[in-house]
Amino acid sequence: MFKWELKDVIMVGIASLVFGVIYIGAVQLGVLLGTLLTPLGLSVLANEFIFGVWFMAAAFAGYILRKPGAATITEMIAALLEVFMGNFYGPIIFVSGFVQGIGTEAGFAATRYHKFGWSSLIIGAVGATITSFIWGIVRSDFVDLKWQLLLAIFVIRLLSALLFSAVAVKLICDHLNTMGILNSYPIAQNNHSKQASGV
Repeated sequence: MFKWELKDVIMVGIASLVFGVIYIGAVQLGVLLGTLLTPLGLSVLANEFIFGVWFMAAAFAGYILRKPGAATITEMIAALLEVFMGNFYGPIIFVSGFVQGIGTEAGFAATRYHKFGWSSLIIGAVGATITSFIWGIVRSDFVDLKWQLLLAIFVIRLLSALLFSAVAVKLICDHLNTMGILNSYPIAQNNHSKQASGV
């Protein structure tokens, strides 16, 4: 489990690049949502509806590779590539990638990297929500907001995380696995073991 192979590094690179592009797109979508919500005085919530998108690289890599550190490393590289591709938030996004990666990693670490499924992805989504929220308080001065708005931010971000980094990631990865694209990775090997044992 702890041994990394070239194919694992390649998967991290591919996932980081793909999600780095997706992250840039999400930034632009967030700007659009912010513009739409500004007349309602709710522009601060714009990114929250899609915040879970920014956790997807970590969840994707962690669920497929099933190795300690895979989630955090992939999230950080995706964030770094996002910066290079023109994210206007700048290098601070790399720190955000680390914070989000650690939170997602917690979902896999909770079972000591022995069980992978809905529970690990859901715990990871909750973990990423919590760590990113704490980082948001430090970075974005959330403490100046009313508690009702803080609660709304947290709840919407959590729901977004569950939708994108738990439900969407699991469905996408399982589908790719069914297609045979991931046959050389632990996600496929574990499923084959379950089928062989009749589970």
